[in-house]
Amino acid sequence: MAIRDSQKPRAAQAGFLMRAYRESFQRKDGRRGLTQDDLLRLMAEVDVDGEYGERYSHATVSRWETGQTSPSVERFRTFGKALELSDDEVAGLILLSGLAPDYAAAVGQANGKADAPSVRRAPADEAEASSAGADRQQGETILRPLAFGKDVVRFLLLRFLPLAVGIAALGLVMEFLGGDLAWVPVTFVALAVCLALGQGFLLGDPEAGLREFFWVTLFVLLTTPLLHFAPLSMDHYNFYSIVEWGGTSIAYMLALLLNLALSASAGLAFHLLWRWQNTGARSNRSAHLRAAWAVLPPTGVVFVTVVVLSNAWVWMQLAAVMLITAAVFVVLLVIRDPMINPSESDRRFVLSTVFTVAVVGTVLGMATVLAIYLAPNVPMVLPDHNLVWSWDLNYEQLGYTRQEALDLLKLGYLWHATSLFAYMAFVVGGTLIVAVFRMGSGNVHQAEDASALDVNPDGAVSGERRKARAS
Repeated sequence: MAIRDSQKPRAAQAGFLMRAYRESFQRKDGRRGLTQDDLLRLMAEVDVDGEYGERYSHATVSRWETGQTSPSVERFRTFGKALELSDDEVAGLILLSGLAPDYAAAVGQANGKADAPSVRRAPADEAEASSAGADRQQGETILRPLAFGKDVVRFLLLRFLPLAVGIAALGLVMEFLGGDLAWVPVTFVALAVCLALGQGFLLGDPEAGLREFFWVTLFVLLTTPLLHFAPLSMDHYNFYSIVEWGGTSIAYMLALLLNLALSASAGLAFHLLWRWQNTGARSNRSAHLRAAWAVLPPTGVVFVTVVVLSNAWVWMQLAAVMLITAAVFVVLLVIRDPMINPSESDRRFVLSTVFTVAVVGTVLGMATVLAIYLAPNVPMVLPDHNLVWSWDLNYEQLGYTRQEALDLLKLGYLWHATSLFAYMAFVVGGTLIVAVFRMGSGNVHQAEDASALDVNPDGAVSGERRKARAS
Protein backbone atom coordinates (compact mmCIF):
# COMPACT_ATOMS: atom_id res chain seq x y z
CA MET A 1 0.00 0.00 0.00
CA ALA A 2 2.83 2.41 0.84
CA ILE A 3 4.57 1.64 -2.46
CA ARG A 4 1.35 2.14 -4.39
CA ASP A 5 0.53 5.43 -2.66
CA SER A 6 4.02 6.79 -3.28
CA GLN A 7 3.86 5.88 -6.97
CA LYS A 8 0.55 7.64 -7.64
CA PRO A 9 2.03 11.17 -7.74
CA ARG A 10 4.90 9.92 -9.90
CA ALA A 11 2.45 8.29 -12.30
CA ALA A 12 0.53 11.57 -12.56
CA GLN A 13 3.72 13.48 -13.41
CA ALA A 14 4.80 10.90 -15.97
CA GLY A 15 1.32 11.02 -17.50
CA PHE A 16 1.49 14.80 -17.82
CA LEU A 17 4.82 14.47 -19.65
CA MET A 18 3.41 11.75 -21.93
CA ARG A 19 0.60 14.07 -22.92
CA ALA A 20 3.07 16.87 -23.63
CA TYR A 21 5.05 14.55 -25.93
CA ARG A 22 1.85 13.49 -27.71
CA GLU A 23 0.57 17.02 -28.24
CA SER A 24 3.95 18.34 -29.45
CA PHE A 25 4.65 15.48 -31.88
CA GLN A 26 5.46 16.74 -35.37
CA ARG A 27 3.60 14.79 -38.07
CA LYS A 28 4.92 14.09 -41.52
CA ASP A 29 2.33 16.45 -43.03
CA GLY A 30 3.63 19.31 -40.88
CA ARG A 31 0.76 19.34 -38.39
CA ARG A 32 1.52 19.23 -34.69
CA GLY A 33 -0.08 16.92 -32.14
CA LEU A 34 -1.76 13.53 -32.08
CA THR A 35 -5.11 12.40 -30.78
CA GLN A 36 -5.16 9.57 -28.28
CA ASP A 37 -6.42 7.20 -30.98
CA ASP A 38 -3.65 8.34 -33.33
CA LEU A 39 -1.10 7.53 -30.64
CA LEU A 40 -2.46 4.01 -30.26
CA ARG A 41 -2.27 3.47 -34.02
CA LEU A 42 1.37 4.55 -34.07
CA MET A 43 2.15 2.29 -31.11
CA ALA A 44 0.45 -0.58 -32.93
CA GLU A 45 2.67 0.02 -35.97
CA VAL A 46 5.93 -0.14 -34.02
CA ASP A 47 4.85 -2.90 -31.61
CA VAL A 48 5.70 -6.45 -32.58
CA ASP A 49 2.38 -7.86 -31.41
CA GLY A 50 0.36 -4.99 -32.90
CA GLU A 51 -2.24 -5.17 -30.12
CA TYR A 52 -2.55 -1.48 -29.35
CA GLY A 53 -4.83 -0.70 -32.25
CA GLU A 54 -7.24 -3.54 -31.46
CA ARG A 55 -7.40 -4.17 -27.71
CA TYR A 56 -6.99 -0.66 -26.35
CA SER A 57 -8.99 2.56 -26.73
CA HIS A 58 -8.47 6.26 -26.02
CA ALA A 59 -9.61 5.48 -22.47
CA THR A 60 -6.33 3.61 -21.99
CA VAL A 61 -4.25 6.63 -23.01
CA SER A 62 -6.45 8.88 -20.88
CA ARG A 63 -5.74 6.75 -17.81
CA TRP A 64 -2.00 6.91 -18.55
CA GLU A 65 -2.03 10.68 -18.98
CA THR A 66 -4.10 11.35 -15.84
CA GLY A 67 -2.04 9.03 -13.65
CA GLN A 68 -4.80 6.54 -12.99
CA THR A 69 -2.52 3.77 -14.25
CA SER A 70 1.21 3.64 -14.91
CA PRO A 71 2.43 2.03 -18.14
CA SER A 72 4.98 -0.79 -17.92
CA VAL A 73 8.56 -0.40 -19.12
CA GLU A 74 7.66 -2.22 -22.35
CA ARG A 75 4.86 0.23 -23.03
CA PHE A 76 7.12 3.18 -22.34
CA ARG A 77 9.56 1.79 -24.91
CA THR A 78 6.75 1.35 -27.44
CA PHE A 79 5.54 4.87 -26.67
CA GLY A 80 9.05 6.20 -27.28
CA LYS A 81 9.39 4.35 -30.60
CA ALA A 82 6.01 5.63 -31.77
CA LEU A 83 6.88 9.27 -31.01
CA GLU A 84 10.54 8.91 -32.05
CA LEU A 85 11.87 9.77 -28.59
CA SER A 86 15.48 9.29 -27.65
CA ASP A 87 16.58 6.67 -25.14
CA ASP A 88 17.27 9.45 -22.64
CA GLU A 89 13.71 10.76 -22.98
CA VAL A 90 12.23 7.27 -22.51
CA ALA A 91 14.54 6.75 -19.54
CA GLY A 92 13.24 9.99 -18.05
CA LEU A 93 9.67 8.68 -18.26
CA ILE A 94 10.69 5.37 -16.69
CA LEU A 95 12.56 7.10 -13.88
CA LEU A 96 9.81 9.66 -13.30
CA SER A 97 7.16 6.96 -12.96
CA GLY A 98 9.25 5.12 -10.36
CA LEU A 99 10.07 2.03 -12.42
CA ALA A 100 13.84 2.35 -11.96
CA PRO A 101 15.97 3.11 -8.86
CA ASP A 102 18.29 5.52 -10.67
CA TYR A 103 18.98 7.08 -14.05
CA ALA A 104 21.53 4.47 -15.12
CA ALA A 105 19.02 1.70 -14.52
CA ALA A 106 16.34 3.66 -16.39
CA VAL A 107 18.65 4.05 -19.42
CA GLY A 108 19.32 0.33 -19.33
CA GLN A 109 15.60 -0.41 -19.35
CA ALA A 110 15.01 2.09 -22.15
CA ASN A 111 17.69 0.26 -24.20
CA GLY A 112 15.91 -3.00 -23.58
CA LYS A 113 18.61 -4.63 -21.44
CA ALA A 114 17.14 -7.63 -19.68
CA ASP A 115 19.49 -7.34 -16.69
CA ALA A 116 18.64 -3.73 -15.93
CA PRO A 117 17.53 -3.39 -12.29
CA SER A 118 14.06 -2.16 -11.51
CA VAL A 119 12.10 -1.17 -8.44
CA ARG A 120 9.36 -3.22 -6.88
CA ARG A 121 6.00 -2.26 -8.36
CA ALA A 122 2.70 -2.23 -6.55
CA PRO A 123 0.51 -5.28 -7.20
CA ALA A 124 -1.94 -3.24 -9.26
CA ASP A 125 0.89 -1.97 -11.46
CA GLU A 126 2.34 -5.47 -11.91
CA ALA A 127 -1.01 -6.66 -13.13
CA GLU A 128 -1.20 -3.74 -15.54
CA ALA A 129 2.23 -4.56 -16.95
CA SER A 130 1.75 -8.31 -17.32
CA SER A 131 -1.87 -8.75 -18.33
CA ALA A 132 -2.75 -8.18 -21.98
CA GLY A 133 -5.97 -6.33 -21.21
CA ALA A 134 -5.37 -5.09 -17.69
CA ASP A 135 -5.10 -1.40 -18.45
CA ARG A 136 -8.54 -1.50 -20.06
CA GLN A 137 -9.90 -2.78 -16.78
CA GLN A 138 -7.65 -0.62 -14.58
CA GLY A 139 -9.51 2.38 -13.19
CA GLU A 140 -12.94 0.87 -13.89
CA THR A 141 -14.69 0.70 -10.55
CA ILE A 142 -17.24 -1.77 -9.23
CA LEU A 143 -19.99 0.30 -7.69
CA ARG A 144 -21.54 -1.80 -4.99
CA PRO A 145 -24.95 -1.06 -3.50
CA LEU A 146 -23.18 -0.02 -0.30
CA ALA A 147 -21.43 2.82 -2.14
CA PHE A 148 -24.73 4.08 -3.56
CA GLY A 149 -26.37 3.77 -0.15
CA LYS A 150 -23.65 5.81 1.53
CA ASP A 151 -23.97 8.55 -1.06
CA VAL A 152 -27.75 8.71 -0.64
CA VAL A 153 -27.63 8.75 3.17
CA ARG A 154 -24.87 11.34 3.27
CA PHE A 155 -26.70 13.59 0.83
CA LEU A 156 -29.99 13.34 2.72
CA LEU A 157 -28.42 13.99 6.12
CA LEU A 158 -25.93 16.70 5.17
CA ARG A 159 -27.56 18.45 2.22
CA PHE A 160 -31.32 17.90 2.07
CA LEU A 161 -32.36 17.67 5.73
CA PRO A 162 -30.60 20.83 7.05
CA LEU A 163 -32.02 22.94 4.22
CA ALA A 164 -35.52 21.48 4.67
CA VAL A 165 -35.38 22.29 8.39
CA GLY A 166 -34.16 25.80 7.59
CA ILE A 167 -37.00 26.44 5.12
CA ALA A 168 -39.59 25.09 7.57
CA ALA A 169 -38.20 27.29 10.34
CA LEU A 170 -38.30 30.32 8.03
CA GLY A 171 -41.92 29.54 7.19
CA LEU A 172 -42.91 29.46 10.84
CA VAL A 173 -41.07 32.72 11.53
CA MET A 174 -42.74 34.43 8.56
CA GLU A 175 -46.14 33.19 9.67
CA PHE A 176 -45.48 34.54 13.15
CA LEU A 177 -44.44 37.94 11.74
CA GLY A 178 -47.58 38.10 9.63
CA GLY A 179 -48.07 35.62 6.80
CA ASP A 180 -50.75 37.77 5.14
CA LEU A 181 -48.54 40.84 4.70
CA ALA A 182 -47.54 41.81 1.16
CA TRP A 183 -43.77 41.71 1.75
CA VAL A 184 -43.73 38.25 3.32
CA PRO A 185 -43.83 36.05 0.15
CA VAL A 186 -40.98 37.87 -1.60
CA THR A 187 -38.86 37.95 1.56
CA PHE A 188 -39.53 34.27 2.25
CA VAL A 189 -38.56 33.23 -1.29
CA ALA A 190 -35.43 35.42 -1.28
CA LEU A 191 -34.22 34.01 2.05
CA ALA A 192 -34.89 30.42 0.96
CA VAL A 193 -32.90 30.92 -2.24
CA CYS A 194 -30.04 32.46 -0.25
CA LEU A 195 -30.02 29.42 2.04
CA ALA A 196 -29.82 27.07 -0.95
CA LEU A 197 -27.08 29.10 -2.65
CA GLY A 198 -25.08 29.29 0.57
CA GLN A 199 -25.29 25.59 1.25
CA GLY A 200 -24.61 24.59 -2.36
CA PHE A 201 -21.76 26.97 -3.14
CA LEU A 202 -20.20 27.97 0.18
CA LEU A 203 -20.67 24.68 2.04
CA GLY A 204 -20.66 22.37 -0.99
CA ASP A 205 -19.20 18.88 -0.97
CA PRO A 206 -15.83 19.04 -2.82
CA GLU A 207 -16.14 15.36 -3.77
CA ALA A 208 -19.55 15.86 -5.42
CA GLY A 209 -18.32 17.51 -8.64
CA LEU A 210 -21.16 19.32 -10.39
CA ARG A 211 -23.91 17.81 -8.24
CA GLU A 212 -24.21 20.83 -5.94
CA PHE A 213 -24.33 23.29 -8.82
CA PHE A 214 -26.90 21.13 -10.62
CA TRP A 215 -29.46 20.80 -7.83
CA VAL A 216 -29.08 24.39 -6.64
CA THR A 217 -29.70 25.59 -10.20
CA LEU A 218 -32.85 23.48 -10.46
CA PHE A 219 -34.02 24.82 -7.10
CA VAL A 220 -33.61 28.41 -8.34
CA LEU A 221 -35.44 27.59 -11.59
CA LEU A 222 -38.36 26.06 -9.71
CA THR A 223 -38.51 28.74 -7.01
CA THR A 224 -38.39 31.98 -9.00
CA PRO A 225 -41.95 31.40 -10.39
CA LEU A 226 -43.17 31.93 -6.82
CA LEU A 227 -42.20 35.58 -7.29
CA HIS A 228 -44.53 35.68 -10.30
CA PHE A 229 -47.58 35.05 -8.14
CA ALA A 230 -46.31 36.70 -4.95
CA PRO A 231 -48.24 39.97 -5.57
CA LEU A 232 -51.43 37.87 -5.46
CA SER A 233 -50.25 35.95 -2.35
CA MET A 234 -50.54 32.75 -4.40
CA ASP A 235 -48.16 30.02 -5.57
CA HIS A 236 -47.85 28.18 -8.87
CA TYR A 237 -48.41 24.78 -7.22
CA ASN A 238 -51.74 26.06 -5.91
CA PHE A 239 -51.17 25.19 -2.25
CA TYR A 240 -52.90 28.50 -1.53
CA SER A 241 -56.19 26.97 -2.80
CA ILE A 242 -56.33 24.76 0.29
CA VAL A 243 -58.66 26.70 2.58
CA GLU A 244 -56.56 26.41 5.72
CA TRP A 245 -53.39 27.65 4.02
CA GLY A 246 -54.73 30.38 1.73
CA GLY A 247 -53.04 33.73 2.34
CA THR A 248 -50.49 32.27 4.77
CA SER A 249 -46.78 31.48 4.67
CA ILE A 250 -47.56 27.77 5.01
CA ALA A 251 -48.47 27.56 1.32
CA TYR A 252 -45.11 29.07 0.35
CA MET A 253 -43.29 26.82 2.78
CA LEU A 254 -44.87 23.73 1.18
CA ALA A 255 -44.05 25.01 -2.31
CA LEU A 256 -40.42 25.60 -1.33
CA LEU A 257 -40.16 22.17 0.30
CA LEU A 258 -41.57 20.59 -2.86
CA ASN A 259 -39.01 22.48 -4.95
CA LEU A 260 -36.27 21.30 -2.61
CA ALA A 261 -37.43 17.67 -2.83
CA LEU A 262 -37.56 17.80 -6.64
CA SER A 263 -34.21 19.52 -7.11
CA ALA A 264 -32.41 17.44 -4.47
CA SER A 265 -33.73 14.19 -5.94
CA ALA A 266 -32.64 15.30 -9.40
CA GLY A 267 -29.20 16.27 -8.09
CA LEU A 268 -28.71 12.92 -6.41
CA ALA A 269 -29.88 11.08 -9.53
CA PHE A 270 -27.53 13.20 -11.65
CA HIS A 271 -24.59 12.31 -9.39
CA LEU A 272 -25.31 8.58 -9.34
CA LEU A 273 -26.01 8.41 -13.08
CA TRP A 274 -22.72 10.15 -13.85
CA ARG A 275 -20.83 7.68 -11.67
CA TRP A 276 -22.64 4.78 -13.29
CA GLN A 277 -21.88 6.09 -16.78
CA ASN A 278 -18.17 6.13 -15.94
CA THR A 279 -17.89 2.49 -14.88
CA GLY A 280 -17.58 -0.74 -16.80
CA ALA A 281 -18.05 -0.80 -20.56
CA ARG A 282 -20.08 2.44 -20.37
CA SER A 283 -16.88 4.39 -19.63
CA ASN A 284 -15.75 3.78 -23.23
CA ARG A 285 -18.75 5.61 -24.66
CA SER A 286 -18.34 9.11 -25.98
CA ALA A 287 -18.22 11.85 -23.37
CA HIS A 288 -21.26 13.54 -24.94
CA LEU A 289 -23.41 10.42 -24.64
CA ARG A 290 -22.41 9.75 -21.05
CA ALA A 291 -23.08 13.38 -20.10
CA ALA A 292 -26.50 13.35 -21.77
CA TRP A 293 -27.51 10.19 -19.90
CA ALA A 294 -26.54 11.84 -16.61
CA VAL A 295 -28.29 15.18 -17.19
CA LEU A 296 -31.42 14.58 -19.27
CA PRO A 297 -33.32 11.93 -17.24
CA PRO A 298 -33.42 13.85 -13.90
CA THR A 299 -34.13 17.14 -15.67
CA GLY A 300 -36.96 15.53 -17.63
CA VAL A 301 -38.57 14.05 -14.51
CA VAL A 302 -38.53 17.45 -12.78
CA PHE A 303 -40.08 19.15 -15.79
CA VAL A 304 -42.85 16.56 -16.14
CA THR A 305 -43.71 17.03 -12.46
CA VAL A 306 -43.98 20.80 -12.97
CA VAL A 307 -46.18 20.29 -16.02
CA VAL A 308 -48.63 18.20 -13.99
CA LEU A 309 -48.73 20.36 -10.86
CA SER A 310 -48.41 23.88 -12.30
CA ASN A 311 -50.19 25.91 -14.99
CA ALA A 312 -49.24 26.35 -18.63
CA TRP A 313 -47.69 29.81 -18.22
CA VAL A 314 -45.11 28.48 -15.76
CA TRP A 315 -44.06 25.32 -17.54
CA MET A 316 -43.88 27.04 -20.94
CA GLN A 317 -41.32 29.42 -19.49
CA LEU A 318 -39.46 26.65 -17.70
CA ALA A 319 -39.38 24.50 -20.86
CA ALA A 320 -36.95 26.86 -22.58
CA VAL A 321 -34.91 27.59 -19.45
CA MET A 322 -34.57 23.91 -18.47
CA LEU A 323 -33.53 23.00 -22.00
CA ILE A 324 -30.77 25.60 -21.86
CA THR A 325 -29.77 24.43 -18.39
CA ALA A 326 -29.55 20.80 -19.50
CA ALA A 327 -27.42 21.78 -22.49
CA VAL A 328 -25.05 23.80 -20.28
CA PHE A 329 -24.53 20.93 -17.84
CA VAL A 330 -23.93 18.46 -20.66
CA VAL A 331 -21.22 20.81 -21.97
CA LEU A 332 -19.75 21.23 -18.47
CA LEU A 333 -19.51 17.46 -18.01
CA VAL A 334 -17.93 17.01 -21.43
CA ILE A 335 -15.38 19.75 -20.69
CA ARG A 336 -14.45 18.14 -17.38
CA ASP A 337 -14.17 14.66 -18.85
CA PRO A 338 -10.52 13.49 -18.68
CA MET A 339 -10.84 11.91 -22.13
CA ILE A 340 -11.37 15.32 -23.74
CA ASN A 341 -8.02 16.82 -24.70
CA PRO A 342 -8.68 19.74 -27.06
CA SER A 343 -5.97 21.56 -28.91
CA GLU A 344 -5.34 25.24 -28.30
CA SER A 345 -7.13 26.19 -31.52
CA ASP A 346 -10.15 24.09 -30.56
CA ARG A 347 -10.25 25.72 -27.13
CA ARG A 348 -10.16 29.21 -28.64
CA PHE A 349 -12.92 28.32 -31.09
CA VAL A 350 -15.17 26.89 -28.39
CA LEU A 351 -14.50 29.86 -26.11
CA SER A 352 -15.36 32.41 -28.80
CA THR A 353 -18.48 30.45 -29.77
CA VAL A 354 -19.72 30.17 -26.18
CA PHE A 355 -19.00 33.84 -25.49
CA THR A 356 -20.85 34.90 -28.65
CA VAL A 357 -23.85 32.73 -27.81
CA ALA A 358 -23.85 34.08 -24.24
CA VAL A 359 -23.84 37.70 -25.41
CA VAL A 360 -26.55 37.14 -28.01
CA GLY A 361 -28.64 35.13 -25.55
CA THR A 362 -28.30 37.84 -22.91
CA VAL A 363 -29.48 40.55 -25.30
CA LEU A 364 -32.39 38.46 -26.56
CA GLY A 365 -33.35 37.48 -23.03
CA MET A 366 -33.47 41.08 -21.84
CA ALA A 367 -35.46 42.11 -24.90
CA THR A 368 -37.95 39.26 -24.39
CA VAL A 369 -38.51 40.10 -20.72
CA LEU A 370 -39.13 43.77 -21.49
CA ALA A 371 -41.36 42.98 -24.46
CA ILE A 372 -43.59 40.67 -22.44
CA TYR A 373 -43.81 43.15 -19.57
CA LEU A 374 -44.61 46.15 -21.75
CA ALA A 375 -46.89 44.44 -24.29
CA PRO A 376 -50.52 45.16 -23.33
CA ASN A 377 -52.02 42.10 -25.00
CA VAL A 378 -49.68 39.37 -23.79
CA PRO A 379 -51.89 36.95 -21.82
CA MET A 380 -51.14 36.25 -18.18
CA VAL A 381 -52.46 32.96 -16.85
CA LEU A 382 -54.00 33.12 -13.40
CA PRO A 383 -53.19 30.30 -10.96
CA ASP A 384 -56.66 28.77 -11.05
CA HIS A 385 -55.90 25.41 -12.65
CA ASN A 386 -53.38 22.71 -13.41
CA LEU A 387 -53.56 19.40 -15.28
CA VAL A 388 -55.22 17.71 -12.32
CA TRP A 389 -58.06 20.11 -11.47
CA SER A 390 -59.32 23.72 -11.84
CA TRP A 391 -61.29 26.14 -9.65
CA ASP A 392 -62.76 29.66 -9.63
CA LEU A 393 -61.15 32.63 -7.94
CA ASN A 394 -63.33 34.73 -5.62
CA TYR A 395 -62.26 38.27 -6.52
CA GLU A 396 -64.52 39.88 -3.93
CA GLN A 397 -62.80 37.90 -1.22
CA LEU A 398 -59.38 38.68 -2.71
CA GLY A 399 -60.12 42.41 -2.74
CA TYR A 400 -59.36 43.18 -6.41
CA THR A 401 -60.86 42.64 -9.84
CA ARG A 402 -59.70 40.20 -12.50
CA GLN A 403 -58.00 43.00 -14.46
CA GLU A 404 -56.21 44.18 -11.33
CA ALA A 405 -55.08 40.61 -10.72
CA LEU A 406 -53.66 40.45 -14.25
CA ASP A 407 -51.83 43.75 -13.69
CA LEU A 408 -50.33 42.35 -10.50
CA LEU A 409 -49.22 39.28 -12.45
CA LYS A 410 -47.36 41.60 -14.82
CA LEU A 411 -45.44 43.01 -11.89
CA GLY A 412 -44.76 39.51 -10.53
CA TYR A 413 -43.55 38.39 -13.94
CA LEU A 414 -40.99 41.19 -13.96
CA TRP A 415 -39.68 40.05 -10.54
CA HIS A 416 -39.59 36.43 -11.66
CA ALA A 417 -38.02 37.01 -15.07
CA THR A 418 -35.41 39.46 -13.78
CA SER A 419 -34.26 37.14 -10.99
CA LEU A 420 -34.13 34.11 -13.26
CA PHE A 421 -32.37 36.03 -16.02
CA ALA A 422 -29.72 37.31 -13.60
CA TYR A 423 -28.98 33.82 -12.29
CA MET A 424 -28.83 32.21 -15.73
CA ALA A 425 -26.72 34.97 -17.26
CA PHE A 426 -24.22 35.61 -14.49
CA VAL A 427 -24.03 32.34 -12.55
CA VAL A 428 -24.76 29.63 -15.13
CA GLY A 429 -23.38 31.50 -18.13
CA GLY A 430 -20.37 32.77 -16.22
CA THR A 431 -19.53 29.29 -14.96
CA LEU A 432 -19.71 27.91 -18.50
CA ILE A 433 -17.42 30.61 -19.91
CA VAL A 434 -14.85 30.08 -17.13
CA ALA A 435 -14.96 26.31 -17.65
CA VAL A 436 -14.35 26.68 -21.38
CA PHE A 437 -11.53 29.16 -20.73
CA ARG A 438 -9.82 26.67 -18.41
CA MET A 439 -10.51 23.71 -20.71
CA GLY A 440 -7.43 21.74 -21.65
CA SER A 441 -5.18 23.22 -18.95
CA GLY A 442 -3.49 20.01 -17.92
CA ASN A 443 -6.71 18.10 -17.31
CA VAL A 444 -6.59 19.21 -13.69
CA HIS A 445 -10.07 20.68 -13.77
CA GLN A 446 -11.45 18.41 -16.46
CA ALA A 447 -10.87 15.34 -14.36
CA GLU A 448 -12.31 16.83 -11.20
CA ASP A 449 -15.58 14.93 -11.42
CA ALA A 450 -13.83 11.71 -12.33
CA SER A 451 -12.02 11.71 -8.99
CA ALA A 452 -15.28 10.82 -7.30
CA LEU A 453 -15.52 7.67 -9.38
CA ASP A 454 -12.80 5.73 -7.56
CA VAL A 455 -14.22 3.19 -5.11
CA ASN A 456 -12.06 1.13 -2.82
CA PRO A 457 -12.72 -2.58 -2.23
CA ASP A 458 -15.07 -1.73 0.63
CA GLY A 459 -17.20 0.40 -1.67
CA ALA A 460 -16.21 3.79 -0.21
CA VAL A 461 -15.53 6.73 -2.46
CA SER A 462 -11.84 7.63 -2.70
CA GLY A 463 -10.17 10.93 -3.49
CA GLU A 464 -6.75 9.47 -4.27
CA ARG A 465 -7.00 10.27 -7.95
CA ARG A 466 -7.40 13.96 -7.18
CA LYS A 467 -4.52 13.91 -4.71
CA ALA A 468 -2.30 12.31 -7.35
CA ARG A 469 -3.07 15.05 -9.83
CA ALA A 470 -2.51 17.76 -7.26
CA SER A 471 0.89 16.28 -6.40
